[in-house]
Amino acid sequence: MTSSSAPSRKVSSRSPCSNFMALSKIACNRLQKELAEWQLNPPTGFKHKVTDNLQRWVIEVNGAPGTLYANETYQLQVDFPEHYPMEAPQVIFLPPAPLHAHIYSNGHICLDILYDSWSPAMTVSSICISILSMLSSATVKQRPVDNDRYVKNCKSGRSPKETRWWFHDDKV
Repeated sequence: MTSSSAPSRKVSSRSPCSNFMALSKIACNRLQKELAEWQLNPPTGFKHKVTDNLQRWVIEVNGAPGTLYANETYQLQVDFPEHYPMEAPQVIFLPPAPLHAHIYSNGHICLDILYDSWSPAMTVSSICISILSMLSSATVKQRPVDNDRYVKNCKSGRSPKETRWWFHDDKV
């Protein structure tokens, strides 16, 4: 009788999601799936800046050719809540935010799919495409008319998800 001297390999029972305690297992699995799909087929005009934080994505946005934002680059920060995708992520532009009638100078975005019209069927890619579409349809670069008042009221670091948005203008 002989014994093998080969070292035994201990298989970790830890899920890759266990490093992200603030995310539910459903959220973590969904984000891993979306990230894998993004790496295979990223939406045109966007680049995910790789970090080790699955709960916060930073995404580079390139303005579409032939639009007011052509050859301009911005960054989105996407923070995923514990119960994503049942709850919408928080999406903001990092400074400097583009000049747009639905984007405040603090980076908050007035876009219904980020709030009232969120659906768990939406993905980071679909959010990005919606934001690029919003930028691409602009005919003038300007801040929202209530920018100064809104930004002043957000000084305490209020999340855009705490705002009661009034979605009334789908022309910009």
